[in-house]
Amino acid sequence: MSDAVTPQTLRARGGLKWTGIDQDVLGAWVAEMDYGLAPSISAALHDAVDRADTAYFYPDIERRAANAATDYWLDELEWRVEADRVFPVPDVVEGIRRAITHLTEPDSPVVLHTPVYFPFFSMIERAHRELVELPSIRDDDGRYRLDLDGLDRAFEKGAGSIVLCNPWNPIGKSFSVEELGEVVAIADSHDARIISDEIHAPLSYEGTKHTPVASLAPETVVTVTSASKAWNLPGLKCGQIVLTNDGDAARWASYYTPDKVGVGTFGLIANAAAYEGGRSWLREVMTTLSGNRELLGELIHSLLPNVGYVEPDATYLAWLDFTSHGADDPAAHLVEKAGVALTGGGPFGAGGAGHARLNFATYPHILREVIERIAGAL
Repeated sequence: MSDAVTPQTLRARGGLKWTGIDQDVLGAWVAEMDYGLAPSISAALHDAVDRADTAYFYPDIERRAANAATDYWLDELEWRVEADRVFPVPDVVEGIRRAITHLTEPDSPVVLHTPVYFPFFSMIERAHRELVELPSIRDDDGRYRLDLDGLDRAFEKGAGSIVLCNPWNPIGKSFSVEELGEVVAIADSHDARIISDEIHAPLSYEGTKHTPVASLAPETVVTVTSASKAWNLPGLKCGQIVLTNDGDAARWASYYTPDKVGVGTFGLIANAAAYEGGRSWLREVMTTLSGNRELLGELIHSLLPNVGYVEPDATYLAWLDFTSHGADDPAAHLVEKAGVALTGGGPFGAGGAGHARLNFATYPHILREVIERIAGAL
């Protein structure tokens, strides 16, 4: 991690985060990291190219990716899953859409706890389901929690599932065992399903233990995840859906024959390499992110005292509250006046107006300039 890296260096590498904005704008928006690839992943992809392994994905690499994932989950999360319960999907959003379509009650509405990752909204539309938006409760200290009574009412009125984002994008919260147990109890009381997005689980900070909700309720929960966020692989289009319910696994296997899976061979190769050999690289990244998280808190305290911020338990995303500055869309103001690209809060649903999401997976000197530019524009 070097001070020699500049925005120009990052633009030359490619990627949406830096090439999808103007040359004079600093990228702190889309969820990509600035740290390149783990050596194990780079080596695996180079080897695949050298072998011309660019055809359709095949059973051996599918099994390798599943075995690598389950070994990682057992070692890092103490979650035991059989590899034959892990199925490839193109990405987490598409995996959730498929789960809604095939594994929940036909035509049943879907609950989203907002503010939440905004592609979920169009995902529900593409699943041809009704959305039930469940605004979350925000306590006086700025922390968010689920409206459990509201969730119970939503299921009572006919919703068939909730998409649970854990760790929670954009909030950065990791749900406790007690909170997850309450969600499970409510879902079970209505024979509803929990579809859990756990893509950010490997990005949990020291002092936070991620609990896969399926480890508490394997019959109730469908888990969708990927190595893509923790190891910076979103463009390779590969995730995993974990089906711990026997009926789900049988139904999925009978429908999603290889011609319908739509996963890239390189995605499977990279996910396997990440889980198998990328742990030391990720530990180094987490050390950098932990330092950035601390630095961000210090900079906000000193330069942006009127901007609300709660340190995230996981992810490299910070949810910033600019409501005291009076702008409904602070991201639009800041890209124009500060030359900083954040993700506007509005698309995340109820509670998003006046907020913006900041990606701090960059280098400390760039992060410092991001916050200094924001402070100068407010």
